[in-house]
Amino acid sequence: MKTKSILFAFLTLNGMALISSVDASAALTLSQMVDRAEQTSPDLRAAMSRAESARASISIAKAAFLPTLGLEAISSYGFPGSSRDLGISGLMGSSFRSGPAAGLVSDLTLVDFGRQADIEATKQTLKAAEAQVQVARFQVDQSALQTYIDASRARGQRDAAHQVVDDTKGVEKEVVRFVRTGQRSVVERLLVHDQTTEAEMNEAAFGARYRAALERVSLWTGLPAAQLDMPSPLDIAPPSVSSTSLGGVNPLIARAAAEALAAQAEIKVAQGQALPKITATASAGEMSRSRVVNKENYSGGFGLVFPLFEGFRVKELVNQAKSEAAARNDDLLALQLQINELNARYDETIAAAQVKLDYLNQELSVARDALKLAKRRYELFSGTLVDVREALRNLQRIQTQFIDVTADHLLALASKRLLNGQPLN
Repeated sequence: MKTKSILFAFLTLNGMALISSVDASAALTLSQMVDRAEQTSPDLRAAMSRAESARASISIAKAAFLPTLGLEAISSYGFPGSSRDLGISGLMGSSFRSGPAAGLVSDLTLVDFGRQADIEATKQTLKAAEAQVQVARFQVDQSALQTYIDASRARGQRDAAHQVVDDTKGVEKEVVRFVRTGQRSVVERLLVHDQTTEAEMNEAAFGARYRAALERVSLWTGLPAAQLDMPSPLDIAPPSVSSTSLGGVNPLIARAAAEALAAQAEIKVAQGQALPKITATASAGEMSRSRVVNKENYSGGFGLVFPLFEGFRVKELVNQAKSEAAARNDDLLALQLQINELNARYDETIAAAQVKLDYLNQELSVARDALKLAKRRYELFSGTLVDVREALRNLQRIQTQFIDVTADHLLALASKRLLNGQPLN
């Protein structure tokens, strides 16, 4: 029996257009996601504040070589010279003073090798703090990237599931038409209806996963989830990346290198405590009267301190600093090894994904042809509904796998760029 029926109009895919985003231009881009995540990250703000604190430490260390000036006043009674614990210095703190006194006191460090080394160590500490800012940025970017790809994957799977629902409903419509004319068994209508229900269930599940993923994106961006939309992985241009070095510097490596240099500087700080230092002090003021000696309204002097023995304290401080520096250097080498291993793993993932995508493209083309043939044979009563249903399921499986592999490929490419200190755009 020949029957003129409407040809099935479902699953006429052109490339992967029907399972990709309908309006990719309105979706949140990866660069927008990363920018928003950096703006809202408290970890990144905390790292920036610590860098500012380290920057202030340099000025504090340099202040040790600047003169100090203070206004001091004292009034004492009883045994002369017994009020030095008040912290009064200069002529106001002299044991020859009697009665009230007030004046200015200035101190200046002329030579102190330990403090000079401390300035250099503080500068290296600042570089380490600035490197920590980049580490925090790297961690935020990596988390934002993972969240973005997860949401994009869910979007692509939801769109593919929606297309399968449309395709299955198209099949069901034609089966119902055949059943009504008595050309097909009612069992086939029940079977295809069950497949439509299964497709709708998958769409609902992927839709729920996509909404949950948007909630995670909302946490990172500070934008309402209801206003967010993500592109499918098929709409994201893969970032360019080489299997060799990208020429950048990993933030973790930069921080470890800065910490190693800071540890080296601490050795000189410890060694400087065994070196001499020269200081100067001066004061000017007025006192009511003096004892034993004639009263003067000024005082000054130079001092030399040369440490000779402090119970091996300085020696052990130097040994401790050297051990810490050696540990930092080994940490740097170990971290470099980990980065190289991660690069190799990303290269492996990228290469495997590229091979899979090539095969899946071929499978996708075959799956489309198989579905068209199964539909045609079913219309001409030379094929069964089982063939159509299996062709639908096969196409759905390949589409879902294609989206998963594409998302994994994008994630590996972008993660490798971040790992090597490269921007995502």
